[in-house]
This record gives sequence, structure tokens and C-alpha cells, in this order.
Amino acid sequence: MRFARPSLVMQAFHVLPLILMVPVASASTAFQPLDRVEGWLIERRLDDSQDPICRASVPGPGTWFSARVHLDQDDEMVVPAGLHRPDETGLKAVRDALQRCRASVLYL
Repeated sequence: MRFARPSLVMQAFHVLPLILMVPVASASTAFQPLDRVEGWLIERRLDDSQDPICRASVPGPGTWFSARVHLDQDDEMVVPAGLHRPDETGLKAVRDALQRCRASVLYL
């Protein structure tokens, strides 16, 4: 029994998943929203070794460093010039969320 050669359309369906994976792989270097805790946005990306890099900021317009209140790598609050310091009552919960984010790829 002889089988017909697959059509070009069918061959394209075999290649399509590979083409669609390319943007996903390059997007892995961008921070992705993970959670919101006490009004803060928790974001994560994976480094080249697939270890999580996590950050927290108060959502707002502008770039990360110049226009957002955020926590630095030591989890200390950084308030860019011209912005108001937010209430620190929920900061412990934000720091706990960052610690969980950094501990594993699974955010529990």
C-alpha cells in the first residue's frame, strides 16, 4: 500500500508550532505579572539558568527606576524624586511574596 505525499498545507502544520515557539522563548527575558499584594505588583522573569528573578513595585506610569516606587534587591523601598512614599503597613506581606517568588519557580 502506498501513501500519498502530505500536502504543503499539512507540512505547514508541522512547522507552525516551531515558529510560534520563537516569540515565547524571547519573551522569557521580560518580566511577567505574577501577583498583586497590598496594592503592589509582583513580577517575575527567569534568568538563563531558569532561576526566578522577582521584583515589586507600586503600579504607575513610566519606567521602573525613574517613575515607580519599588523595592530594591535588599527589599528596601526606593522612592524616585517627585513621588510620594506609600504607606508601609502592607510592606511585610510584599516582602514575604517576594521571598516566596525567589524561592522557587512555583509561586505558592
